[in-house]
Amino acid sequence: GAIATMQFTKKYPSTVLRLVYSSAIRVQSGTAVTGRWYFMIDGLECRTPSKIDVSIYNHNGDNDHIPSVLLGFCEQTSAGPIGVGDHSITVNVGNVPGHNDGDAYSGYRSTSLIEVQEMCPQF
Repeated sequence: GAIATMQFTKKYPSTVLRLVYSSAIRVQSGTAVTGRWYFMIDGLECRTPSKIDVSIYNHNGDNDHIPSVLLGFCEQTSAGPIGVGDHSITVNVGNVPGHNDGDAYSGYRSTSLIEVQEMCPQF
């Protein structure tokens, strides 16, 4: 589910969004497990140029909190191009299909942040 949310107003129709999430993250359990952190825009994952996500695999009960940066560009979701106007940007944690879920955690003794920028499409 959602672990961080921010509102963003897109001003120009031809720009793409640059999304950044920075935090210490980990996934833990006594067995082999995974966790997935990913961005959603207005409740939908980015489609073009690709999803923006990161996954962690862990085994043997390790509890390593890893400083991480999730970064990517988004032009459109399954609903189409991201239009001018207000948008809800969320960072979510979920499972990796086909793998055991673990206890995912973000922000241990660190500051977490979300950053959104409008960029010219010639990146």
